[in-house]
Amino acid sequence: MANFHNRLTILALCATAMIPAGLLPGSAPAFAQPADLPIPPATTDKYPPGVRVAQTAKGPVYVDSAGRVLYGMDMRVLMRAGPDPSKYCTGACAQAWEPLLAATGTPPNIAFPMGFGFPAPARGAAAGTGPTFYANPQKAPDWTVIAGPQGPQWVYKGWHMVFVHHGDRPGSVAYDGAENMAWNTLKFVPPVPTLVAPQGVQPLLAGGAYALADKDGRILFTGSCVRDCGKWRPLTGGMATAPMGAWQVSTAVDAPQWIYRGKPVFVSQEDDPKQVPAGAVILRP
Repeated sequence: MANFHNRLTILALCATAMIPAGLLPGSAPAFAQPADLPIPPATTDKYPPGVRVAQTAKGPVYVDSAGRVLYGMDMRVLMRAGPDPSKYCTGACAQAWEPLLAATGTPPNIAFPMGFGFPAPARGAAAGTGPTFYANPQKAPDWTVIAGPQGPQWVYKGWHMVFVHHGDRPGSVAYDGAENMAWNTLKFVPPVPTLVAPQGVQPLLAGGAYALADKDGRILFTGSCVRDCGKWRPLTGGMATAPMGAWQVSTAVDAPQWIYRGKPVFVSQEDDPKQVPAGAVILRP
């Protein structure tokens, strides 16, 4: 745990050094879902009341009940901006950004930061007297509630306090990357499907949906070859490989080949591993 806290401290110091002068306390809050970091997949399809996923010009994002795009404030980079990052968005920040509040009286179930001199909230759930608190935000569910400056406020992925911009139009992503990347939309990546599949077969996000891919990230497909059949490399299996789920091995061809839902499986040999040859049908979980 000490190493974890040390890493967070280093992250906070580095990130604070990156905050432009105009983003120091009294102005706008700092980074959320940085563009250079992977966006973690969702782990649930249960969202706060009114929240849903919508398509925008920049891809799928979370929106509120009015269709306004949700933005996040990453508390990790605000530990040098005040004694409690969760209370940061007041004053000028609150004039521009509206928190996504939970219902009045909703008990918070996350606090931040933990282990930096702030007392841990009582773990009432263990005694059956209150909500479960998550000491490590990385272990928290997608959606939790924190005691924000205007009341119980929704938090996404344990770090991002959720806001909308005052006066924003439904579906607008006008503030994505605004103020030197200070604000970024809460981008939606579908939950990773659970697979029962041969070793090395994995789900891979391609074109907004998960496809099946091999261990090297090459898309798996089926179909009928119409030309350049050299790019249709069979996904081979061992002679004694047992069936698993929707998969089985066919020995009717020169080399044992995996069959998925009754169809022969091939591995893309295109230069772009996410592309498939003409006549191919991408396999989905």
